[in-house]
Amino acid sequence: MSKRHKVIVQSSYALGDTVLMTAAIRDLHRCYPKAFVTDVRTPHPDLWLHNPRLRRLDPGASDVRMIEIGYPLINFSNQIPYHAIHGYIDAINEQLGLEIRGTEFKGEIHLSEAERSAPSQVAELIGEEIPFWLICAGGKSDITIKWWDIDRYQAVVDHFAGRIQFVQVGATKHFHPRLRGAVDLRGKTSVRQLVNLVHHAQGVLCGVTGLMHLAAAVPTKSKDSPLRPCVVVAGGREPAHWEAYSHHQFIHTIGSLSCCAHGGCWKSRVVPLGDGADGDKSHALCTNRAGELPRCMNMISAGEVIRRVESYFEGGASRYLSRRQKAPAATAVACTRFNAFDHSPLHAGTARACLEVVIRRLPQYPGGFRGRGIVICAGGVKYFTNAWVCIQMLRRLGCRLPIQIWHLGPEELDDPMRRLIAPLGVECVDAFAIRKKHPCRLLNGWELKPYSMVHSPFREVLLLDADNVPVRDPEFLFNTPQFRQTGALFWPDIDTSRMPARAWRFCGLDELDEPAFESGQIVIDKQRCWRPLRLSLWFNEYSDFWYQHMHGDKETFHLAWRKLAAPFSMPDHRPIGMRQHDFEGRLLFLHRNTDKWSPHLDNRSIPGFRFEKECRKFLRQLRRNWDMSINGALPPRELQTSMFDGTLPPVQRQSQPIRSNQNARNQSRRNVDTGAQKNRMPFASRSNDTP
Repeated sequence: MSKRHKVIVQSSYALGDTVLMTAAIRDLHRCYPKAFVTDVRTPHPDLWLHNPRLRRLDPGASDVRMIEIGYPLINFSNQIPYHAIHGYIDAINEQLGLEIRGTEFKGEIHLSEAERSAPSQVAELIGEEIPFWLICAGGKSDITIKWWDIDRYQAVVDHFAGRIQFVQVGATKHFHPRLRGAVDLRGKTSVRQLVNLVHHAQGVLCGVTGLMHLAAAVPTKSKDSPLRPCVVVAGGREPAHWEAYSHHQFIHTIGSLSCCAHGGCWKSRVVPLGDGADGDKSHALCTNRAGELPRCMNMISAGEVIRRVESYFEGGASRYLSRRQKAPAATAVACTRFNAFDHSPLHAGTARACLEVVIRRLPQYPGGFRGRGIVICAGGVKYFTNAWVCIQMLRRLGCRLPIQIWHLGPEELDDPMRRLIAPLGVECVDAFAIRKKHPCRLLNGWELKPYSMVHSPFREVLLLDADNVPVRDPEFLFNTPQFRQTGALFWPDIDTSRMPARAWRFCGLDELDEPAFESGQIVIDKQRCWRPLRLSLWFNEYSDFWYQHMHGDKETFHLAWRKLAAPFSMPDHRPIGMRQHDFEGRLLFLHRNTDKWSPHLDNRSIPGFRFEKECRKFLRQLRRNWDMSINGALPPRELQTSMFDGTLPPVQRQSQPIRSNQNARNQSRRNVDTGAQKNRMPFASRSNDTP
């Protein structure tokens, strides 16, 4: 061709596909030297940096042709012996009428001299280079069938501890549970930083993903060893000849199962994610599962992967850490111990997968809890006032159980309030102080309820809302046949509307036609219900996602118990105006959730409300002994004018501004305490939590 044709090649596919496209552009110029001027438009422009084959072209110019390519050849991958590299070559040939041939069995990523001499991110952490392997233990959130078991990845890392230093990578918004013992760079690498890491990496362990293609395409540090070791946990989704590189250990199960007897299945997901995407449709779902894994991936053991990794060291292609390098490797792990990746919000694509990992890692009951007790979440003026009435009523009814009031920091409850409530046998617990020992991702108002139940010292615990007024001593509930049978008592909600169907779908559950839970009172034996209680806590730790699909904490208990198929008991008697009954139909609790006791205004009289006279007496007693300040700060001035009903003179104190309890909770919701998050384990409850 005498004339140089100007072409812009476009593709909208993922990172790994773009790496393959770099091979097609290289081979176009090698097969037709000086015939084309090319430019590209892809979602990952950094993969094309320093590429001498590209020139910037104006898509609006009359002599510039734009072509959109994919690789239709993939539709024949089970029938003809081509690699994915041929896919883009075939597409360009088809559109431009060419006969490009493949010239190298890898993509083409170019590095500048500055990049070749720059240290790796690992070296930047510890001040020296050490050999390391990259590991990607998760995957894209929309194609779950390509994931292997995270616990098996962990077993591989543990097996090579002190000999191979793994560096974990993974893109934000995808599924990448944390691996212990790895240098944690999840969410901390741009595309170009990932290229730099691959350049420095001794080897790679991953599934069928973009990292596998980069392992082949990025130049190695040594010209004497141009082939980078890579172990790929592939299963049966893609034909081996379509994905595997000649020097990779590509572990597949094609032909071992009836579902991939004729080649790769090309399915997308193991189970529906509930996100409404095409991947949830039946044609895209795995039909041969072993638990939460596709059977083709379940057949691949940690031992097999370990053997494939060891083969590179036995053959001399890789070398283990030296004795001197073990200490800096451990330092690199310690430097990345805290990673905000684990505190990122869930989304529709990751919620289901994270939930399944959490369930597999739920800790067993740790022991150490003793006796029975009552837990009430009641920080701030409003809720402390309601808790005062509730506790006074409990003691008047003869209840002698120990009681804890849980609150969120000193802004919600101070020493005078503690002294005021102490004679009633009440201990006040600052959840933010407990959080330093037992980290929690989010801890606001509703989230405090399961957190307080988990970390209270009681083995058998009754959770009561502060605005719940018992009309009989509730201690008998621990001795009911229903509690002895299941260890969990819940009550039906007055709201007859069921939880949204999407909440069930995100948990992989069929929607159940049963009453919603009401969490104004819950009775739990933690020894028997530890796992569902911890799962409920996890739902609340990720309330920024789950509360979008349900009404607060109450449905998190419902989902946790149903997801784990844990037994529970519930009275048949539906509440009437939030009047809750026992299993014999006798009135037990009066929940003033819509008309809480107020220390500021006259309280509305509710017809049929038992012990109202006594409750008002308790309020007057509280007013005589407490000025409603917290840490010396009074409520806002506009409330002080209506604080009293005329029976007592107003307190003469200088007014100081204080945000209301609700404002404090809202502010806390907006500003998560990152310091308290630092030790948070990813996606799962800590297994070493003790009371």
